[in-house]
Amino acid sequence: MAKYLRKIRRRNYVILALFAVIYLCTTMCSPASHSVKTSAPAISDNDGKLFAGSASCITCHKTIYESHIGTAHYKTSKPASKEFIKGSFSPGKNHFVYNKWMEVVLENKGSGYYQTAFMNGAESQSERFDVVIGSGRKGQTYLYWNNARLYQLPISYYTPLNDWCNSPGYPSNFIKFTRQIPSHCIECHGTNAKAEVRPEEGTVFDKSQIIYGVDCEKCHGPATEHIVYHTAHPGEKTGRYIINARLLDRQQRLDACALCHSGVRKEIRPAFSFKVGDRLDDFSVPAYNTDSMSTLDVHGNQYGLLTSSKCFRMSQMDCSSCHNVHVNEVNSPKLFSQRCMTCHYEAAHNTCTMPPTPGLVLGDNCIDCHMPALPSQKISLEFSNASKSTPDLVRTHRIAIYSESVKAYLEKVKSKKSSGM
Repeated sequence: MAKYLRKIRRRNYVILALFAVIYLCTTMCSPASHSVKTSAPAISDNDGKLFAGSASCITCHKTIYESHIGTAHYKTSKPASKEFIKGSFSPGKNHFVYNKWMEVVLENKGSGYYQTAFMNGAESQSERFDVVIGSGRKGQTYLYWNNARLYQLPISYYTPLNDWCNSPGYPSNFIKFTRQIPSHCIECHGTNAKAEVRPEEGTVFDKSQIIYGVDCEKCHGPATEHIVYHTAHPGEKTGRYIINARLLDRQQRLDACALCHSGVRKEIRPAFSFKVGDRLDDFSVPAYNTDSMSTLDVHGNQYGLLTSSKCFRMSQMDCSSCHNVHVNEVNSPKLFSQRCMTCHYEAAHNTCTMPPTPGLVLGDNCIDCHMPALPSQKISLEFSNASKSTPDLVRTHRIAIYSESVKAYLEKVKSKKSSGM
């Protein structure tokens, strides 16, 4: 009898912990937590599993959580506010001029930030910044809500030039606000969203079921059940009810990244159906010729480029061989080069054959020679009053020898050496 009562008490503790976690999820960790913290509904995936929010991970994974929130993944989408919008709204810097008849003014109207189109000096349309897409490391674009549908605003931001630009793919001679955003865009720039495609309306979102940014639960799965279990079993060291990448095979790990880094794909099943650990080709297939290098653009198809590399084909490397997704490692060529050197060293007879160059330490930067930033064939940017487009430069993930890039890099090293830098 006593054993039976202890069992009931233990079960009640688990139920109590579950309700506590659900309460915290709905009041603290929902996408609406930036505004109303008391009435947001619980957020679940397509299988009904409850999300807990990244903040819930801090209790047991404080170091990883604090570094992850500084990454471009985590910052890849946010509800719009001046804190997250990178472009300037200062007078003189907040106009995008198409020509003498058309311009867009980017302004704070008090109730929020807006893009307002003017045709021949008369206002033609004004829409609010509602969602920021992109961390700002390379650039950002912006979305606005029309009821439950999302649309792209005409003006984006390009970080290298610290300037507004025409949203990629929009015309340079006409102001448009009409590009509707499908759910797979949010699938790659967010952790969760509920959406359906309606014949007359396009993609319609449930705003209460969006988790912005690529957070812990994007890769590890909804964490509520995990938290409930480990709250009830604090001595348990094996992670239960959570996805552990170390237990996945190589292709499963690659597919987790390929979901968003393998170019344009044709959906077989709805967005947000794929879970880490699934086979990606069961959910979508490439919408390009995978056997042709000409279809592998540097923008958005890092997976295709990597898997076409000799380094990849002759090893067991995957994306995590070079990338630690929990840490912001941008602009760290020496760090990435050290990872190259784990396989390429003199004893293995596969190290760099470049002759010694004054001022150059080969092991400090393999990247600019073997994975240079190349112009995208898919994305070009147009700036205010510009007479031509500027291609977006993206670091290629096809590891190879690029003679022109090597030459340019060596010239840069020699220039720095001669100037005493």
